[in-house]
Amino acid sequence: MRILLICLLLLILTPDIKSQNYDKNCYFGFTFEVSENTNWGYGELVITDVEPGSPAENAGIKVNDIIMEINGKATYLRDNQTIAKWLFEDMYAPTVTFTIRNMNTYFKEYTLYRKCVATNSVSEKELSEIFAFYSLENTNQRAFSLPLHVEPNKDVDFADYHTYDFYKDNKPVPAIDAQIIALLEKDLQAKGLVRDTSDPDIVVQAYYNYESNPQFTGLDRPNSTQNIWRYDSDKLQMVPLPILKSNEPNINKSAQYIVEYGFSFYDRKYIDTKKLTQIWDCNIKDYLSSKYALEEYVRIHTPLMLKQFPYSTKKEKAYYKVNFNRFNYTGMYFDADNLTTIKDVDMDSPAYRSGIRPGYIIKKINGKKFEHSKESLSEGYKRFIYETMVFRDQSTRFTNAEGFTDCMFWNVGYYNDISKELNKSQYMSHFSYLYGFENYINSKNDNKIVLEVWDGMQTRIFSITPDIHKSVVIKIL
Repeated sequence: MRILLICLLLLILTPDIKSQNYDKNCYFGFTFEVSENTNWGYGELVITDVEPGSPAENAGIKVNDIIMEINGKATYLRDNQTIAKWLFEDMYAPTVTFTIRNMNTYFKEYTLYRKCVATNSVSEKELSEIFAFYSLENTNQRAFSLPLHVEPNKDVDFADYHTYDFYKDNKPVPAIDAQIIALLEKDLQAKGLVRDTSDPDIVVQAYYNYESNPQFTGLDRPNSTQNIWRYDSDKLQMVPLPILKSNEPNINKSAQYIVEYGFSFYDRKYIDTKKLTQIWDCNIKDYLSSKYALEEYVRIHTPLMLKQFPYSTKKEKAYYKVNFNRFNYTGMYFDADNLTTIKDVDMDSPAYRSGIRPGYIIKKINGKKFEHSKESLSEGYKRFIYETMVFRDQSTRFTNAEGFTDCMFWNVGYYNDISKELNKSQYMSHFSYLYGFENYINSKNDNKIVLEVWDGMQTRIFSITPDIHKSVVIKIL
């Protein structure tokens, strides 16, 4: 059972730039890799992930930004050891300056403060992901793929392009074409490109085809489900679509409809001013099990397809992962080896303002005695998952990114029963407080966290009103 890999939380490493200095881990909130891609940032550092709420996100740094310099030192063709030295050679310096370039700026400096937390500590965000089965409605990871064909021109540096327009043939624009243009424009501008109708660097042309499948007879029907899950960027949720899996037997005969959709980018300035030269193309072909509006299809797939640009490689299939997370944040960090010990507390967090300090020992959480090891907590959590399956809604079943097939939301009719189960001592569900804003977790609906702690001299009781942190992050794998 894959979820057991995350039940024992304590070897988790935050996926950020980190370095250890005595008793603190410091990070900025993003990951990067050295680009080997001639289309984007070759030999430099390309940011691949930005943590929600981190110093990097708060400063405006985004995925696919290219780090040109660190404290004024060029990153081009530098090895990892050198980069690490620049980042952490002076751990007492509170800030590091990164020089960034992307599609709308050639050179911009970001000065980031390090966020430092105690080593060997576990954050509430990490705990929310580990104990997600208390509330899959709020925290889960989903994976999906698209049968994308992506074809970049290997001789082009996309950083040279800053403006765009759409191909015009002086014919009336159908409503679906206008919709596609609006969708493309929204995402291209979010990437930093500017529309220039008089002298664009790039000309964009979209194309599509939606037709009944001439081979469909109704006799060859797929044995598996006729819906697959994909991510809806507008609704910020996974949605089922009437699309057959690409490995479905006899898919050419099973599908009632076939849809093809794509767009090409053409250079009109730098390669050959006398003709358009294709520099990037992305297209998808899906087999539909039933009628589905083309307008909805392009709405969902356009932003997913454009995530492949500009840090792009040639591929025939694209893989994505979506992290959904909503949890109660107090600002406490727990000792990874002894969860009863508060290892660190964020300054100006709800816990800090309430008076909680590092080193305090937790005796009770919301009235429940807290005297368990990580092994006993894991065992109780595993038991809780198995023994409460009866209270889950079978119609909501999905497979998470870890491959566990029995993920389901709680059945609304059993909310009172779920609340009672969580209070049973054998489950040791202390960290269900992370979802105390849900009435199946906290029937009082007050979303308060009451801690009884030993501060080294006396037992004290603290009442904390947490903040609710929410994020949805989609990544290309």
